[in-house]
Amino acid sequence: MTDAGAFLRTWFEQLTESGWTSEVFLSALSDDIVWTATGSSPVSGTYHGLAAYTEGVYRPLDEHLESWPRPTVERIVAEGEWGVVEFSSTGGRGKNGVDYNMRYCWVIHVEGDVVTEVTGYYDTSNVDALFA
Repeated sequence: MTDAGAFLRTWFEQLTESGWTSEVFLSALSDDIVWTATGSSPVSGTYHGLAAYTEGVYRPLDEHLESWPRPTVERIVAEGEWGVVEFSSTGGRGKNGVDYNMRYCWVIHVEGDVVTEVTGYYDTSNVDALFA
């Protein structure tokens, strides 16, 4: 059985060091991932598959960000294949000058060495401001 806690601690340590690069972030996502971005922002919705997530969330964010935020984990709670990561971010700035730092909470399912499902809770007004 997968130890989501160990996986998530290692993954977020790498994300803190390198940021949301495709080598660290996207490579840990399953090709069949189901990603739900909550709220009503321009990137909110449920995306089925890595290609849909990349086109619907990752690329639009990348196009609007001057600098991606770095995560700082506040807590990880995990049992078996499921984990919850509460984190904040620093260093995020939109090309429009908006401060893109916020608190996050992601509910994550891990199978083996890949993330297969995420429900992400975000500050919708902050995401909206990035796209304004």
